[in-house]
Amino acid sequence: MEKKDYKAPQGTFAMMLIFLLLIVLLWGNAFLQLLSRGVTQ
Repeated sequence: MEKKDYKAPQGTFAMMLIFLLLIVLLWGNAFLQLLSRGVTQ
């Protein structure tokens, strides 16, 4: 059932990329805030 010429829709790929970037930015922001507050012991 595999198609060799199958391509993922561009919109889906773009949404995945934006979603991953958003998650990375949010985690990075939270991590930097923890570091700046000196919560890490």
